[in-house]
Amino acid sequence: MAVSDTKLRNAKPTKKRYQISVGESTILEIMPSGLKSWRLRYLKPDTKKPAFFTLGHYPEMGQVDARAKARQAKELVRQGIDPKEHHHKHLQELKQKKAVSELTFETVTRQWHEDRFKAGKWEQAHATRIIRSFEYNIFPRIGSLPIAEIDAPLLLEVMQPVIDRGAIETSKKLSQRLGAVFRYAIVRKLVKTNPADYISDELPAVDVKHHPHLKPEQIPEFIDAVKNSLAGERVRLAILITMHTLTRTSETRFAQWHEFDLEGKAWSIPSDRMKMGRPHTVPLSNQVVTMLERLLSLGRDEGYLFTTNAKHKPMSENAMLNVIYKAGYKGIVTIHGLRGTGSTILNEHKFRHDVIETALAHVDPNKIRGAYNHAEYFDERRRMMQYYSDYLDSLCSGTDVIPINRKQV
Repeated sequence: MAVSDTKLRNAKPTKKRYQISVGESTILEIMPSGLKSWRLRYLKPDTKKPAFFTLGHYPEMGQVDARAKARQAKELVRQGIDPKEHHHKHLQELKQKKAVSELTFETVTRQWHEDRFKAGKWEQAHATRIIRSFEYNIFPRIGSLPIAEIDAPLLLEVMQPVIDRGAIETSKKLSQRLGAVFRYAIVRKLVKTNPADYISDELPAVDVKHHPHLKPEQIPEFIDAVKNSLAGERVRLAILITMHTLTRTSETRFAQWHEFDLEGKAWSIPSDRMKMGRPHTVPLSNQVVTMLERLLSLGRDEGYLFTTNAKHKPMSENAMLNVIYKAGYKGIVTIHGLRGTGSTILNEHKFRHDVIETALAHVDPNKIRGAYNHAEYFDERRRMMQYYSDYLDSLCSGTDVIPINRKQV
């Protein structure tokens, strides 16, 4: 039974709410506040108790639409579905979809990063490098965008500045990490596809460039050049100690006195300062101990071994490299290349490859084997590093060193 729109429009509020029936168990309820709501009377499918389901409000929803929605609701009741519960579930799904659609790429990435770190996937140092790579290269471009809106062309556009500056290896790593983030999002129903899968083939191949390093016949002049440099003695000692220990630049720069046991001839570098995120102990040759004792005689800072004029601060990243450049070795050797020099010499002198790799703090793919090697090879590494220091001295003095502890050939 249809009711005229005029009657519905002119229905005035009273002190008590009242109803106007329009048929098919549908009513227009007028509240004292003046609010007019379409409601359906029905019996709950499970309990058969009377209930009301709000269809909408008048005049936003007209009578025709209200009756049509009432018929849909009654069809749900016939199927054993409570229309009120069905509507609530639908609203929750819409709310969830809206929340998902608004999740930004940065939010999801940081959650992925936190979950993986808590699961023990990475050491602290490696985890820090990963999130910083996003903060520097990715977040400024797309961090604030909803992750569901990011596609492959946009990712390739984001990667282009990384490629343009020549950081090809970085672009490869970022591509892999982007893929991991989107796989994380897929299993959580935040996205349906992984756009990172489509960009890996678009990245240029990595041009592997080895750091230039010295040949044995170049070593004596190089050491003389360092020793006779006009640079301060601390930075000269930093170069020579790095050369004898095969450590990385950052490991030397940030070395602190509490890490050293001069009596036990060992340098224990904590995991948060190692590239691979694992603690590393360096056996110290007699020559290195002598250099450290000389460093102590120059005055011991409370923290770092190699400080600048700014008290308590480590020397700059390029301090050692500048000494080498000024000595005329630009393009001939780098600080990192000193590791290559040592590795080449020790391999040519037939020391075991695994022992050399452990000395260089390269992570063994088999973590269990790597942990075993770290302890098992220490005595062998101590003998090898003493041999290497003796060998460097012999090149400068023109004497011979008796090879020890070589692998069987």
